[in-house]
This record gives sequence, structure tokens and C-alpha cells, in this order.
Amino acid sequence: MLKWSRFRDRNIRQKLFLTYTLLMIVPLVVISIYFYIYAMSVFESRIVKSFQETNQQMVSTADSFVSSMFKSSEQPFYDERLMQILSKDYSAETYETFEKSMDFRYISDNVFKELMSFNPDIDSILIYPVNSSLIYRRGYDTTFNYRYSPVHEPWYRTIVNNAERPILVGMHEEKQMYAKPRPVLSVGRVLVDVGTYQKLGVLLVNFRMDKLEKLFSGLGDKQDVNQFIVDDKGMVVFSSDPAMNGMEYSQVMAKMKPDKENYYVVHDNSNVSGWQFYSIVLRDKLLAEINQIRNFSTLLLLLLIMLGFVTAYLVSGSITNPIRRLNRLMRKVEKGDFDVTAQQDSLDEVGHLSRTFNRMTVEIKDLIKQTKIEEKKKRSAELNALQNQINPHFIYNTLSVIKWMAQAQRADNITETVDDMIKVLSFSTRNTQEYVSIEEEVAFIHSYLELLQLRYFNVFDFEIDVAPNVLECRTLKFMVQPFVENAVFHGFAEDSRQYNLSIRVQRKGSDIQFTISDNGMGISEEQLSRLLQQEMSDGQTMNSIGVGNVSRRLKLHFGEKYGVTINSIKGEGTTVLILIPAMEYHQNHAGTRKEGSA
Repeated sequence: MLKWSRFRDRNIRQKLFLTYTLLMIVPLVVISIYFYIYAMSVFESRIVKSFQETNQQMVSTADSFVSSMFKSSEQPFYDERLMQILSKDYSAETYETFEKSMDFRYISDNVFKELMSFNPDIDSILIYPVNSSLIYRRGYDTTFNYRYSPVHEPWYRTIVNNAERPILVGMHEEKQMYAKPRPVLSVGRVLVDVGTYQKLGVLLVNFRMDKLEKLFSGLGDKQDVNQFIVDDKGMVVFSSDPAMNGMEYSQVMAKMKPDKENYYVVHDNSNVSGWQFYSIVLRDKLLAEINQIRNFSTLLLLLLIMLGFVTAYLVSGSITNPIRRLNRLMRKVEKGDFDVTAQQDSLDEVGHLSRTFNRMTVEIKDLIKQTKIEEKKKRSAELNALQNQINPHFIYNTLSVIKWMAQAQRADNITETVDDMIKVLSFSTRNTQEYVSIEEEVAFIHSYLELLQLRYFNVFDFEIDVAPNVLECRTLKFMVQPFVENAVFHGFAEDSRQYNLSIRVQRKGSDIQFTISDNGMGISEEQLSRLLQQEMSDGQTMNSIGVGNVSRRLKLHFGEKYGVTINSIKGEGTTVLILIPAMEYHQNHAGTRKEGSA
């Protein structure tokens, strides 16, 4: 239920996209995976069967070769003179050396030569007789080693201990016939007197290793497959990889162990030789072609999936984009921008909704415009009423100061005080327009501050600095007075120090900034919040215009960019920043914005 709720809460485009994906892409992926697995299974089974047939062919070929070796070793049994020579006691002969020489020549030139002619694969033949220290031999490119005796070699003892049958000796080094040991394959058997069953000697027929390599020369063409033969002692007697010849089987398998699962191994045994035949192929190489097909299929599948995603994206977008555009326009309207128009290029439900939206925004815009006009009239009326309601307490206090000065100072400053009072009253009552020049506003503030200095016994000094290039620009009437009044009434409440009030007016780009700063008591966050909400001042001020009233008037007349910023630190003072646009002042109060003028 939770998953369905999450799906339900997604936007329309995501719902359409997910639905299209499930209906088209998921079945495509499942079918592709199924056919790939099936194709891999069929291909692997056929490859393995092919290697099994090749392996069996190797076994058959090797068996024929070994059978030929065995048959070659049987021929001396049928030579009666050979048996007589091996049975001869040379110590009883008158001419022992001569007899040995003639016998050696017969065996070498007749028996061995005939045998090597019968089987050209034979490399050398030796007979180790029991009745003599002489060794009968014949071979190709040989150098006899007189100091070597094989009687202690394991393969020699195996031949002697199995007199009833020929023994196939796997790859070993032939040290008797060559100055430098040479690897050979051999068939050995004990020569026995058929009449007395007496052992007459040991026959050893050697075959060079390259004979076996020539026999399987075609296997080297299969670079991806390693095929090798292991004898009954666990020694590799042949391999399609020459570097493996002479290695032990355990060493070969040790190389495969780290990645054993990545190999195919086909194994067969020979009943004739006792050898084991292996075909090992790396799975990656075996499946290289099918992997290419897989990669191509995967790429094609990915392209289809991407095409599916693009199609789903475009289809869902064609449905949801008009709705999203309409939604963005509604958000703009929500933020107060009614100068928006929705496209009406379709006749479906979205097009009908767009037309209804456009009619709604036009009506709302007209209503807001009408409301602003009425609000402006209301503000103007309130301002006129506030201007005409000079607080009687202010007049009373000011007149009291004039009276006190007249009595205490013998009327020396009465003229200046009365003059300032006249200027203030004249500025307040002479017109009902909302805009005045900055020069007029500053002159009014100057007179007003001189009156406040008299009232508070010069407890503060003030400084007014106005840039000449802003004097002819216009501003709202009574814009600065509430902040000055607030600084004097509330910021300069203690008599323990001399206070200073600074007013600066200067250009800031295409705007004008008023900076009113004092070193008074400062305002807390809570007091500042209440002050900005204040529409009307208290009863002790010159008029009833509050700080909040000024802030809202600025935004109403000039826009949200402009207004009042107050920064205050408790015990250190307050700085008020007022930002208005730079607009020329005309006598008819119709202002135009200066573009880059100084």
C-alpha cells in the first residue's frame, strides 16, 4: 500500500514514463536475457563435445604410436643368434676379445639396423647384457658415455622388475648415448631365454621427443587450446605449449588454480599406454566469438532501451510539458506577476485550461490595478489628514520654549526660534502633494532639528550632508521626519553624554540613499520589530506618521526593491538606510527617472 502511495504521489510525467518502461523495456530485457542464456548453453555444449572428439582422436593416435613402439621391442625375441650371443660365456672362449667384437658387429649391423629400418622413429637402441660389461648400442648422432650406468635409475629398475611385459618409459634423459643428456621416450623389456627363463639382458629402444611432437604437430595451430599428455609418473611428455614439456602435472594445475573456474578441462585415459590426455581451454578465449555476438546484442539492446527511454520521454513530455508550463505560470501569478500568458496552441483539455487561465489572470490584474488606485487614494487622504493634524502638544511645548527663552535670555533667540517654527508650519500646510524635492525635505528637517535642539536644551548636535546632484530629485513628503524624531525622542533619552545625529543623502547608481545615523541608546530586536509595524506615532510627536507607514508608502510608490533598512546595536546607536529611485522633481509633481545623470 505504501509503494502504491509513493507511485500515486509522483508527477504525471514520471507515472507515464514508468508505465511505458514496464510495458515495453522490461519484456524486451527479459526476452533478450533468456535467448542469450539459451544460446550460450547450446554453444558451450557443442564446443565441449568438439574438444572431447579431438581428445579421443589424440588418444587413438598416441595408442597407435605406443603400440608401434611395443611391437618394435618384440622383434629381437625372434633372433636365435642374438639369444645365443646373450647366453654366451666369454670367459670360456679362447679368443674372448675377438668373439665380443664379432658379436657386437652382428648385433649392431644386423639386429639393430634391421630394427631401425623397420621403425624409422627409433632414435637409438641399447642392450645391457647380463653376461658381459659390454653394452650393445646403435643410434643416430651419438657419443657413447662410458662412465654412465642406468642400473640405479628408477625406470631401469621398473623394467627389470617387470620381466613379463614391455615397459613404456615416459620422458626421461638419455645419458648413455649422448654426451649431453637428451629427453627421449623409451620402451624397455627384459630379454629372457625361452628355454631356461633366464634373464639375458635389458633391451631399451629410445624414441626422440620430436617424434611425438611431429605426431601432434597440427595441435599447435589451435592457439586458444592447450592440449598435453601426462605419463604414468605425472610428467608432461607432450604439450601444444612447448614450455610445458617436462613439467609435472601438479605444476600445470597449480597455474590454473587461481582462476580454475574460468577453464574448460576435457580429460581421457589411454588403456594402452596408461597416459592421460588433457585439453584445456580458457573460457574467455573459447567464447570470444560468442562474446562478440553478446556484446553486439547488448549494444543493440542498449540502443533499443535508449530509444525506448527517449520515446517514453518525448511521449510523456508532449503530454506533461503544457501542464508544467501552465504550472510555472501559476507560480508566477502566485508571486504577483500577472503579466503572463499561457500558450493556446491546442484544442484539447490543456488548451481549454490555458484559455481559462488567461481570462482569469486578466481579470485578477484588472482587480489589483483597481485596488491599487483605491489604496493610493486612501493613502493620499490619510496623509492629508495627518498633515493637517499637527499635534497640539508639539505646538504647546514649542511655544513654552519660546516663552522660556524670552524670559531667560531677554528675547535674543526668539526670532530664530519663531522663524524655524514658521518654516515647519509652512512646509506642513502649504500643499497636499505626496512628493517634494529633496532640497525642500532637507530644509524642513534642518528647521525641525533646530526646534528639537531648543526643546531638549542642546543635548545633541546634528549634521546634514546632501550631495548637490540630488537636490532637484523628488522624494516622499515627511519621509525622513519620523526617523529623526524617533532618534531624538527614544535614542537620546539619557543626559549622561552628548549625542550626535547625522543625515547624509547621496547617489547610489541610479538610486538615492538616505543615511540617518545616531550614537544613541540603540533599539532591541523586539522594539525594532514593533517600530517597523507602527503605522502612527505616539501623541508627543509633530504629526502622526509612523516608521511603518513610511516603509509601506515607499514600497507602494516605488516597488519592492525600495524601502527602509534599520541596523541598531543596543547601547551604541542606530543607522537607518532609506533607498528611493533617482527621479527629477517638477512643479506639477510628475517625476521622471534620470538615466545615469549625476
